[in-house]
Order: sequence, then structure tokens, then C-alpha cells
Amino acid sequence: MLGITRDLALRSAKYYALAFTLLLPLPLAGDYITHLAIMIMLYSITAASLDILVGYTGRLSLGHAAFYAIGAYTSTLLSMNLGISPWVGILVGGVLASIFGLILGIPSLKLRGPYLAISTLGFGVIVQLMLINLDWLTRGPIGIPGIPPLPGGPLDLRSKSSFYYVALVLTLATVYVLHMISRSRVGKILMSIREDEEAALSVGVNVPLFKVLAFIISTFFAGFSGGLYAHYIRYISPAMSALSESIGILSMTIIGGFGTLVGPLMGAAVLTILQEVLRPYLEYRYLIYGALIVLVMKFFPSGIYGLVQFLVRKVRA
Repeated sequence: MLGITRDLALRSAKYYALAFTLLLPLPLAGDYITHLAIMIMLYSITAASLDILVGYTGRLSLGHAAFYAIGAYTSTLLSMNLGISPWVGILVGGVLASIFGLILGIPSLKLRGPYLAISTLGFGVIVQLMLINLDWLTRGPIGIPGIPPLPGGPLDLRSKSSFYYVALVLTLATVYVLHMISRSRVGKILMSIREDEEAALSVGVNVPLFKVLAFIISTFFAGFSGGLYAHYIRYISPAMSALSESIGILSMTIIGGFGTLVGPLMGAAVLTILQEVLRPYLEYRYLIYGALIVLVMKFFPSGIYGLVQFLVRKVRA
């Protein structure tokens, strides 16, 4: 029904199994590199989820960090106040984020371009203000410390190397699911809406339904990654929902190459490493991101992934 053949699913799974095998020894490089790799993977899930909305459906969002924060706060509050397992909390956080995605997606159906961007930006601001002002629940601007780690049975998931393998499996599984969606009938319909919404309508595509579906899929995985982040860092604050965070996630998607899924992963890796390198000059971070976006859009509109494909073709020629 989704247009995914068994052959495609198995062939793709082989590449993900190969990536898993190649990345297995990375914790041997030490705690700092392992921590950096975990952050890259968490941002990769968030940037890839945004790609479904921005890259495949052409719906610009400046509020994606709000869904990331919703997932993080939901899982944290469920585990700390009700004693619910963080594994369940992460999934519930994803579901709640997707419900908010549905609530935002329906009224913004007819909005496009800057109007849609402003509405999503406004949603992000509202979520951040709620997290600050509902201090009886969220502890306000000071945030929530001491979040319990993920239970791992015999494994201590407070250890970076143990958490790394959990993050690796979940990241590859998430990207695989998003990859299958992008190659399915649903993914092709989303791309048709991005290319020409009127033409998609004219051939009978239920455009509103698929626009909302893109919001639901995208925000679920943003909330899911937010929950993972909360139980890894073990501290969250309303800053997670700030506009600067949404711009950072969008920058990863654009600089890596939107509409490719692989591109946002590359963008997450490049910008996370760049953030570490430029830590002494952190106040200039968004100035540098902006300059990178301008350079990429000017010389390589298809992003880092497009540049890599271009170089590979040159080498083969």
C-alpha cells in the first residue's frame, strides 16, 4: 500500500547494518569523542525529522525546537513525577509532540512561505513562555536538573559508551524509517506537494491531509529526540525551545542539503563539530551559520551532500 517493496527495504537495511558495524568501535576514541558523536546523532534525528517537513513537503518551520522541548519535558515530568519508565516517556513525548504538530498543522494549512514561518516561530515563542511561566510544573527558567537516566538493565546508561550504542541503534532505526517513508507513496506525494501544490490537487491528491501528516511525522521524531536528549544530558530548560535552537536545527538541514535525509545528517555533524571548534567565539555562532547558509545557497544549493555527489561524479568522470 505504501509502495515499498521487500527488495528495497532489505537492500536499504544492508547499508544501515554496514553503518552500524563501522561505527561500533568509536567509543574507543575516548569520552569526549563519544559525547560529540552522541550529540551529532541526537541532532541528526531532529534535523532529519525537520527535513520531512521542509525538504520533502516544502513547509518552512522556524519552531521545530519547540517540539524537541515538548518531548524532553514530557518524558522528564512523567519519569520524575509519576515514576513512568523513561523508555515509555520518550514515546509518549513523541506522541504529545505530534499532537501539538497536528494542532499547529491544521490552522496553518493555507499558509505558505514567510507567513507559515512566522506562525511556527510564534508557536515556538508560546511554548518557551509556557515553560518559563508554568514554574510550578517546569521549575521555570532555572530548568530541571537531576533527570533519571534511561534504565538499561545490566548496562549503566549513565556511561557515555553505553548510551552511545543506544543512540546509535535508535538514530539508525529512525533514519531508516524516515528513509522508507521518503521512498514510499507518501514520500512521493509530499514531494509532489512541494513541487506544485496546485498540480497535486488537480490529480486528486488530498493535499491538506498529507500536509498535516508531514507535520505529525516530523514533530513525532523531534519529540522523540528531545526525550533522548533529556535522559542523556539529565538537565533541561526552556532555552531548548528558543528561536536560536530552531535556527540551528534548520541550518543543519539547509547546509547539509534538504530533501535528501543524508544531507541533514551531514549538516548535524558539521555544525556540531563547528560549534565545539568555535566554542571560544560562541557569540558569533549564528553569524557564522548565516554566512555558511549564504555560501551554500549561492554556490551549492543542494548543500554538503550535493557537493559530495558532485565531487564523486568528477572523480568517476
